Amino acid sequence: MSGAVTERPRIVSPGKLVVWALAAVFLAFVTWQAVGNLVGVSKSVSDFNAFVRQNGGKGLETGTPWVALVVDVLIAPVAFVAAWLVSRRMDVVRTVVVFVAALCAVSALWFTLLQYVSSTLRIGS
Repeated sequence: MSGAVTERPRIVSPGKLVVWALAAVFLAFVTWQAVGNLVGVSKSVSDFNAFVRQNGGKGLETGTPWVALVVDVLIAPVAFVAAWLVSRRMDVVRTVVVFVAALCAVSALWFTLLQYVSSTLRIGS
């Protein structure tokens, strides 16, 4: 048995657990806000279209940017999973760096999509 390789069980350090938990909280907040945007924007568009139809302005109806809103909701969970997969075998410091980069990327993409959604809507203008 001198040639047998025994695999040590992976032990997750408390530091990595803290990083994962903090990242999960921050990214859950982003997801919560994105779900709120999805619900709020779709309701506003629906209400606006009903008002326009009721008042004879059918040509003024606007569409809901569903793709952007759904992508907005999916950004944070996908980023968390990607960051976890990339950093699961790294030390704590590198794990922090990966998750900070993921949080920055999520923030940039999330705000860009919010700007896109607000620029495509012509409600009340």
